[in-house]
Amino acid sequence: MKQVNNKSSRSFTPRLRVITPDNTPANNEMVHLVNTAWLFACAALWNHLQFSAKETANAKQKIEALLSKEDKEKAFLNFCQRVLLARQYVTKTPGRYIPLPSVWLDDNNKLGFTGTENWYNKINSVRQSLPAYKEEIRAMAEAILELSKEPSSKNYQYWRSYFIDHRSPGLLNLFQLAAVQQLYN
Repeated sequence: MKQVNNKSSRSFTPRLRVITPDNTPANNEMVHLVNTAWLFACAALWNHLQFSAKETANAKQKIEALLSKEDKEKAFLNFCQRVLLARQYVTKTPGRYIPLPSVWLDDNNKLGFTGTENWYNKINSVRQSLPAYKEEIRAMAEAILELSKEPSSKNYQYWRSYFIDHRSPGLLNLFQLAAVQQLYN
């Protein structure tokens, strides 16, 4: 193997950025949140599949519409928790499956993402009396958001320890998978 002299070699790291129609920071933030939400949903629901560029673009467009309905970060946390509720339902109910992302995210599909709204609202109503109710679901959403904002080893280790301490091996595995997807996609 040829050795390279570090003093004489230069490394080039291209600086890529998304160019939006009006190139505003808000749009860049939305693009980042949509991509993070998409990668999380893929890791949680469709990790064993690869989608076409058309399917991915269609799904991201639907996610952007969902995140645009309210405060972006609040909508992101809501989205991630509802994805987790769907994941739990499918894994615990034999014969259930998640269809293609564009079908599952369609507003008219009452058995898709739209159908998770009642589950999420019930959890939130219980949280009024018991704030720690299903806190691991909320924690996962916060972990994904924080890691997307600050992808540091310290942040990763904090959330890894959190899921270990709370004896949530399934969520720990999902967190690690989502972190890899986020950092390397």
